[in-house]
Amino acid sequence: MVVEDKKKKILEAALKLFNEKGIDNTSTSLISKEAGVATGTPYLYFENKVDLITELGTSIQEESLGSFLDLIESLVSYKSLKKFWLERVEWGVNNPNKHKFMIQFKSSPYNNKKNTKLKIPDHEKKLLNLIEDGIKNKTLKDLPPKYISKFFSAHVTFTVEYIIQTKTKERKIFFETFFDGIKY
Repeated sequence: MVVEDKKKKILEAALKLFNEKGIDNTSTSLISKEAGVATGTPYLYFENKVDLITELGTSIQEESLGSFLDLIESLVSYKSLKKFWLERVEWGVNNPNKHKFMIQFKSSPYNNKKNTKLKIPDHEKKLLNLIEDGIKNKTLKDLPPKYISKFFSAHVTFTVEYIIQTKTKERKIFFETFFDGIKY
């Protein structure tokens, strides 16, 4: 088995088990067994379980933020915000296991600046700057930017979960309900 294949199998097994059992209830030996590798093999790729968790979380977060770079180059407008929101929702719907893990990871102690090294540094700060610009140019309500950012993320999460559960094809009306709450 090629080295990268083993690492990929370990990460896939970890994702599966973290979703089934929870991050703290999944041991590296269980991950090894699920991946079909020797018990010590994860330690060839990861310093420890925390390193494995943070690499998995960071890689999924970077994947899910793929459209973010397009957004930071434009002003916050209805069109750009809708595009970003829809892309985030579609990513979650198309990657339900990764989405589920990210909900766990984001609220875990493993998701901190010391552990995670995103290739899109300060993405939250850039989003807040965009929101501030939207408030200044009167596209968005004069609300705290952090509130709008959290509202955006929570609405995406709720929408993804609703779409996965109901299998609805609707998307645009859900964005409209979000945007109605923040538009100027």
